[in-house]
Amino acid sequence: MMELPFNSIEIIQSIDREPGILVAFAAFHPIALLLILLLPLWILKKTGVYIPKETYGIFGVSVTMIIIIGWLMGFASQILLLFTGVSGLRMLMIYFSMYLCISAFVIFNAKSLQKKFLKDTNTKNKKNSY
Repeated sequence: MMELPFNSIEIIQSIDREPGILVAFAAFHPIALLLILLLPLWILKKTGVYIPKETYGIFGVSVTMIIIIGWLMGFASQILLLFTGVSGLRMLMIYFSMYLCISAFVIFNAKSLQKKFLKDTNTKNKKNSY
């Protein structure tokens, strides 16, 4: 039987004992996530394998929306839950379910979000060009 290289039960128990860890994770996870996503792209760009487009594709818009909305709502909700005395395990379940809902919303509405995003940027570019 294969085992994980870390003990996930201990991680969950430590979050339950000290919910501030989850708040810190909610505050700083976008930085780590962006580094994980952008570092391979930077390496591929430097080697000449990857040539970026000037516009975002639907995948880029979706990932950006999930990160931004998840960070803003996640950090705010975890701070509020910490100050109201909710247990760490409940905070973790709320955080996971919130990210699941945000991801599902963005994935199912990606086309309309991309149109809205591109419409807003085109409007700003036209105003700046005059």
